[in-house]
Amino acid sequence: MIAHLDAVELEALLKDFHLLTGIKIAVFDTEGNELIACPSSHCPFCEKMQRTPHCRQKCMESNRQSFQHCQKTGHMIIYHCHAGLVEATAPLVDNGMVIGYIMFGQITDAKDEEALNTLIRAAFERYGLPPTDFPRSRPGITKKSTEQIQAAARILEACTFYVLFKRLMYARRQNFAKNLDTYLKSRLEEDLTADQIAADFHISRSKLYASCEKYLGMGIAAYLKNLRLTRAKELLLQSDLTVSQIALKTGFSDCNYFCRVFKKETGLSARKYRTVYS
Repeated sequence: MIAHLDAVELEALLKDFHLLTGIKIAVFDTEGNELIACPSSHCPFCEKMQRTPHCRQKCMESNRQSFQHCQKTGHMIIYHCHAGLVEATAPLVDNGMVIGYIMFGQITDAKDEEALNTLIRAAFERYGLPPTDFPRSRPGITKKSTEQIQAAARILEACTFYVLFKRLMYARRQNFAKNLDTYLKSRLEEDLTADQIAADFHISRSKLYASCEKYLGMGIAAYLKNLRLTRAKELLLQSDLTVSQIALKTGFSDCNYFCRVFKKETGLSARKYRTVYS
């Protein structure tokens, strides 16, 4: 279900969050699969964990526990992962259903360098990692105060609202386009006006114009013309109707006007189009 989100806009949002906070952020689907992350790479410490099978399992389990909490409560959770780093996970809830998760992490609330080094050494000892790898694993862990972590968490929640808003806009765009398509295609033969269409959709004419521009990227007249020409092409190739009959069936009362519009849009006359593509 989260697949309906705009990946380009979502990636831009994650980049903005990372640019503002310096914290890694990622989006997961309901199965726990990472969809988008910024940055895409892990810090050296977490990279070491991810490359060690039993540590990777611990990382995945830590993620699952946070997802389960979000699934159960519907709220964000801030916690320390199995390795001692700070993470936060927020659910993406749409119509009462969790459709994915946003998580930030790979940061520490250790009070100083010594405390951070102690944390990393403890993780190395706990999981039997080579002590010689410790120096290379130290860089890249961002230190944040409790206040900064709380502020980042509030921004994270704002991100979830933004993501769901964009999803809602996508759904509305899809519904509007689908409903308008169905309505117009069933009335292509009629002499439709913007006032009539607006009245049948129970909206003002200005709202109809605005909705078409917003959700379809063009005005109602251009959209209707495109539908009529598409239907005319189908009839030219799939029926034995004359050009005059097809013009009438697609809402063009004047056959000569239909022929001019058709040739302007396709580069071919209606008869030539039928010959070339039949």
